[in-house]
Amino acid sequence: MNRVDTKFMIPAHELDQCLQGLEREYSMLEIEAARRFTYDTLYLDTPDSQLYLDHHNGKLNRFKLRIRHYRQSGESFLEVKKKSNRQRTIKTRMSLTGDGRDPHVINDFLSGQFGLPAAGMRPALFVRYERMTLLRRDGHERVTVDTGLSFQTPDRKHSVALPGLAIFEIKYDRKASGSPLMARLAALGYRPVTFSKYCVGRVFLDGDNLKTNRFKPLLRSVHGICS
Repeated sequence: MNRVDTKFMIPAHELDQCLQGLEREYSMLEIEAARRFTYDTLYLDTPDSQLYLDHHNGKLNRFKLRIRHYRQSGESFLEVKKKSNRQRTIKTRMSLTGDGRDPHVINDFLSGQFGLPAAGMRPALFVRYERMTLLRRDGHERVTVDTGLSFQTPDRKHSVALPGLAIFEIKYDRKASGSPLMARLAALGYRPVTFSKYCVGRVFLDGDNLKTNRFKPLLRSVHGICS
């Protein structure tokens, strides 16, 4: 399936208004009576923040590297997220249980996927949020809604929380009919945005030491929603 990903930022207090009346089109993912799931993510980068800079500079064939922990299941994965020169997003991951913790296995995984070196990567940012997932009943669309977003430096000395922000990511089949949720958000005045949790978190916590020009309009929008 040829999927397209589109993101929106909205005030968290307007979630109900955005979703009201869409029950016929979407179902809510529920596991053991839970609908919200906590994600803990550690992003890795080079000492000179090359992965961040690649995103800031708009480089294609760029990567993000992260360790994601799913609190409800207790599982952890090493994940590589690549943005290709065709603007396609490719995600690959390996489990960090059992043999997956072996440094040689990790290095082989990274080298085998995209030639990324494991050596030299270091912790760059902790991110935590809660996620709800909506599934369109015709099978052509998947929506994630992230709230309670917070960032923390690897040494845990500095942190920023954005409790007033919600991030919609709508993944839909390019050939399918229009998205009811996208139509609702457009009717409410919301427009698609480019939003990287990693880059936003780095700007909030280390913006004085990084190039940030590309993200300044986005940060102004975030401040406007959360103020």
